[in-house]
Amino acid sequence: MLAIPMHPHIADHEPHGVHMHYAPPSARLPDRFRAATLVKLSELVCQYGLGRTGVCAAEGCDRVYADTSRAGRRRFCSETCANRTNVAAFRARQQAGPRPQSG
Repeated sequence: MLAIPMHPHIADHEPHGVHMHYAPPSARLPDRFRAATLVKLSELVCQYGLGRTGVCAAEGCDRVYADTSRAGRRRFCSETCANRTNVAAFRARQQAGPRPQSG
């Protein structure tokens, strides 16, 4: 198990003003980054729940995302993946030819 040094403290330095740091100033940069990421991820899960996280639905993409939208219907990690998937689906429909009309 990887131990991450945690030492939450308030910092006040320019240009950010007063804000939180989650690792001691002496910690290595990767450890400071991990500590801040763990805290923010836990805040996100507490606020929105695990059901609002997911893996991108785009073919070939394995990025994860946090859905903070009102509706909670996000499926893609980015607009790029959503657009690529939608364009591929459109082109596949065009290649399949016209749909028979019901009536």
